[in-house]
Amino acid sequence: MKRFHWSLILLTACLMAATTTAASAAVLGTLEVNAGYAKDANSGSYVSDGTLGGGVAFGAGYYRSLAPLLSLGVEVALDNLGSADFSDPLFGDGQVSAKAFRINPALRVNLGAPVGPSFFAQVGAGLYNVPWEVSFDSGGSVDGSDSKFGANVGGGVGFPVGPKTRMHLIGQYHTVSTDGESTNYFSIKAGLGIGI
Repeated sequence: MKRFHWSLILLTACLMAATTTAASAAVLGTLEVNAGYAKDANSGSYVSDGTLGGGVAFGAGYYRSLAPLLSLGVEVALDNLGSADFSDPLFGDGQVSAKAFRINPALRVNLGAPVGPSFFAQVGAGLYNVPWEVSFDSGGSVDGSDSKFGANVGGGVGFPVGPKTRMHLIGQYHTVSTDGESTNYFSIKAGLGIGI
């Protein structure tokens, strides 16, 4: 597992370096941090009586401008999909939980003026790692992890709060082709972007 995380960090560094050299030296980049909520959208996938409860989501990203209304960047995030109780006549009662760690390049299109409040649309695709755990009330647990290709699409609104600082609110839908059945979830995050 440690090798996997170090590989993701190295991949992020390479993507950021490639983005930096591809963009013009006169164009500033934006470092973003955000936090919010993620909610499982797989009705009945993990548990027979509903979805996972949802949880805290946080992440960071770096974007470089390719054109006045177009930016390319890389995002890293950890989305906690929460947990839920289940009851199985064969295995008994227990609890299931899951998270999603992702790193992906993203393309953002600004749908307004470069200054003032503006709307944006965003698409991204990359590596998602989805660890899950099932713990039984009678004792014992089973866990696993899938690292698969996933994609996300979203949109949001940003507004300036300083000369080089913007706040934003973004909603995203994520889909990951994990073993057996796809993992789908929503996330809503508020964040701060600082021009560097």
